[in-house]
Amino acid sequence: MQLSEHEALARALLAAKPILVSKLAVACQVDHSGAERLLTEVLRFLELCAASEKSLTPSPRIDGAWHEFVLCTREYSEFCQRRFGRFVHHDPGGTVEGNRRQFQRTLRAYAVRFGPPDPAYWGDAACEIPTADCGSCESASDPA
Repeated sequence: MQLSEHEALARALLAAKPILVSKLAVACQVDHSGAERLLTEVLRFLELCAASEKSLTPSPRIDGAWHEFVLCTREYSEFCQRRFGRFVHHDPGGTVEGNRRQFQRTLRAYAVRFGPPDPAYWGDAACEIPTADCGSCESASDPA
């Protein structure tokens, strides 16, 4: 079976930064294959953020994994620059209702780009999933 582009990227990132596997395992309670799958979903979310003119909100599970990737600052920054030509910021904020709307927008964009979101990472339906605790992702370019 051939890996998807995002699966291959996740595998390469985890090979280059093995501590990220451990960090994802502890923070998100997954094993090595679960860490790879979770990072794949984070990379898909980042792809959506980079392509969107509007803010998007991840699921709580994706947000937790994204936090761990962001903490590997050098790898995260280099990945964003290589992949998107800019830094994709994690900018918490917004209202509960606004974040719910952004989460629904995220799920719609995900379905259009990648097919149906996996309920294990994104939940069964937008209305059944609480938004990530830290809110939205601003996908605007780095002003610096």
